[in-house]
Amino acid sequence: MNKPAFRIPFNNNQQWFNVYVARSPAHFKRKNQCHAYYIAAEERRQRQGLFGYIYLSELNFSPMAHELVAHEIQHLIFDWVLTRKGMNINEKNEERIATMTGEIARRFWRKYERWSKYEYV
Repeated sequence: MNKPAFRIPFNNNQQWFNVYVARSPAHFKRKNQCHAYYIAAEERRQRQGLFGYIYLSELNFSPMAHELVAHEIQHLIFDWVLTRKGMNINEKNEERIATMTGEIARRFWRKYERWSKYEYV
């Protein structure tokens, strides 16, 4: 998995994460001992650029696909909040963070659907 399947922008399109999808779910599971994982980018700026990576086993064959993606997106969101200096989740920003999470999930599934149409033809 050396080339990302697609990229998802967030935070007003100032940041993004790359998504990698394994060709072999069995090999991915053996190698990683999981079906999916999130990892932070090695170097990143607080408010722009590449933020991290989500690695997934093949979603078309998984009955847990939506749960796996939601779980990994939540890791990304927690990481994003923790990297923002002085930011804590509170009543004032809770809705903004929830909205951003929903937007990331929507973008993920739209990009995945487009990618999978061309990837599996």
